[in-house]
Amino acid sequence: MEISKTGIPTLRLSIASTFTCDPIQPSFKLWGSKFGFQTDVHFSPYDQVFQELLSQSSALNHPENDARLVFLKFDDWTRNLSNPDNSERHSHIIASIQSFCEYASSAASLAKSPLFVTIARNSEKSHINPEQQAAYEKIIKDNLSEHTNIFVTTTGDTDLKYSVEDYYDSQRDQLGHIPFKAEYFSALATSVFRKVLASKRKPYKVIVLDCDNTLWGGVCGEEGPEGISLSEPYLKLQSFMLEQVTSGKILCLCSKNVPEDVQRVFNERPDMIIKEEHIVGSKINWKPKFKNIQDLADELNLGLDSFIFVDDNPVECAEVRVSCPEVLTLNLPAEPGKIPGFLDHAWAFDFLRSTSEDQQRTKLYKDNLKRSDYRNASSSMKDFIEGLNIDIQIADAGPDELNRVSQLTYRTNQFNFTTIRRSEEEIKNLLGRDGYSCKVCRVKDRFGDYGLVGVMLYQSLSDRVVLDSFMLSCRVLGRGVEHQMLNSVGEVAQEQGIPTVQINFESTDKNQPALNFLKSVFSEFDGGSYPPESGYTATSSFLAELRYAPDMGGQSEIEPEEKEGGSAKGIIENQNSIIFEEIARDLNTVLKITQQIPQNGLRVAGNKPVSVKKEDRTPASIITDIWESILDRKGIGPHQHFFDVGGTSLKAVEVLSRLNEEFNKNLTIVSLFEHSTIHSLAKLVGSAPVGNTQFNKILERAASRRDRLRR
Repeated sequence: MEISKTGIPTLRLSIASTFTCDPIQPSFKLWGSKFGFQTDVHFSPYDQVFQELLSQSSALNHPENDARLVFLKFDDWTRNLSNPDNSERHSHIIASIQSFCEYASSAASLAKSPLFVTIARNSEKSHINPEQQAAYEKIIKDNLSEHTNIFVTTTGDTDLKYSVEDYYDSQRDQLGHIPFKAEYFSALATSVFRKVLASKRKPYKVIVLDCDNTLWGGVCGEEGPEGISLSEPYLKLQSFMLEQVTSGKILCLCSKNVPEDVQRVFNERPDMIIKEEHIVGSKINWKPKFKNIQDLADELNLGLDSFIFVDDNPVECAEVRVSCPEVLTLNLPAEPGKIPGFLDHAWAFDFLRSTSEDQQRTKLYKDNLKRSDYRNASSSMKDFIEGLNIDIQIADAGPDELNRVSQLTYRTNQFNFTTIRRSEEEIKNLLGRDGYSCKVCRVKDRFGDYGLVGVMLYQSLSDRVVLDSFMLSCRVLGRGVEHQMLNSVGEVAQEQGIPTVQINFESTDKNQPALNFLKSVFSEFDGGSYPPESGYTATSSFLAELRYAPDMGGQSEIEPEEKEGGSAKGIIENQNSIIFEEIARDLNTVLKITQQIPQNGLRVAGNKPVSVKKEDRTPASIITDIWESILDRKGIGPHQHFFDVGGTSLKAVEVLSRLNEEFNKNLTIVSLFEHSTIHSLAKLVGSAPVGNTQFNKILERAASRRDRLRR
């Protein structure tokens, strides 16, 4: 994400579509403004999806894009067939889908930015039935699922949260292949923007829940386990939170109760969906909740900006917001029936996909708390390390591990030699080059499996092995894992008969622990090295003989902001609670969203384009209002030509749609070409109804001008 000259971050989106998609832009700009950045939308040429996917120099694959968006409508692929039957339509769509999946797969490696594929509804008169639509969507999802930087949104995904019944605009579809009304464009934009935002912001890792009137209805200390309510809204909240746990978030409790009262609910209510096994940490006491959340952050070794706090009490929420502004605090609606809808539109919970390590995070953190207790009980670091029975496995990375490798390049900041961030596709491409290899490190101990925690990317040259990237999760730091990883590089070099290892290092504001480690390792090495800010060189034999001795020192403490926290991938900073709560409470329907979009050529749902009754005004004044609204320009004179005051063929379609609605006419694109002033149009709409007698003669000429005019 770039920073504009005004200091406002700019999110660059590039769009390719099978239909005219320009009316989607105001919705993206609305959401960008909500999150404090400018949205720069670039449209590919009309109906050039395949060409844009294939070309490395296309607007869609521009290297500065933050996200690439593709919008598909299946019946567009049969639009130009001549009198096809259903079998021909089906065959043509299947062939187009197969080509699309092939081209999208190729595009995955052409640019770093993620590719978001959104499937839109067909026209109301489409020959594609719901079963066929679902089957087509499944083919696309199945074929693209292996790509970690491609995300597919189906019609069902959009309709689930942003349903629009009256979505199709037959008139605008005929005039300019703009098939949807403003409301459905808003639904499409919002649905995909949530995914774009989730891919760019720092991930939240911990959800802290209140108990009374949040996890269940009622006060357990007064009503007892049998008296609290587990009605549908609370069960849906628990199901929602369990899904979050499955995706990799950690669940904690923070409630002002007697601990035994809360424990009884878990023991005596078998209909609870959230069980004790899902809870990593609990603070059930009468302390201020902000203090309890701070204590949880310390115990879990996580930054406060990784936390979401959910409570029904506005006073408690306000206190946490003031005392822990880094925490995202969400105040649940007072009416239980509104809780499920609130959660569905709480964007902070959104996630795109999770790795196997993410899905095991609850167990990982529970195991780590046991390790912490064991460390406190050990008499020395040596006793602690020896008692852990650490098992370190270092091996070549497998294809199914590259997603986790990429994740570590983005998330690891402090013990990271070069902090080079790479997508899975970039890593695949790198490993396809001569001499490049990737080793991963997995660690277990007496308390459990840490999972894949370390990565080394290196290149074998004739005279040296170049260690390009080295990163290690902080949760295993200081236990000899880093020494054994470096030792394995020396052994690789020796096996290949290469005498020297070059360890690249780039100093950052956060990777001091990595530098301290290198300094400790090389403090007694007299074989020569180049400056620490650039890295070190060592003989392969020196590294192959490297061993770890507990209590040898050389490590510095991990700073709080590392703490397995946010991701460098998160180029959008986590927002304050008010924004997310506003969306969840007040921008949770398409109608509410569309009403906030400035006119800019879109008819806003629920609002008449002209506020004064047209019978009280002249046709010229109504037309003037419509032109000025759509062209975003004041003071347009009655004899100025539409295309001289900012008009384009796309805006002409909007003008005609509004004119036909206001005056109950059947104006065509030709009408505006032939009556291109307000004065001329006013005379036209005041005459007899306009037909299509001239339309067929010059429609082809008008259509050919459309793309040139819209540019």
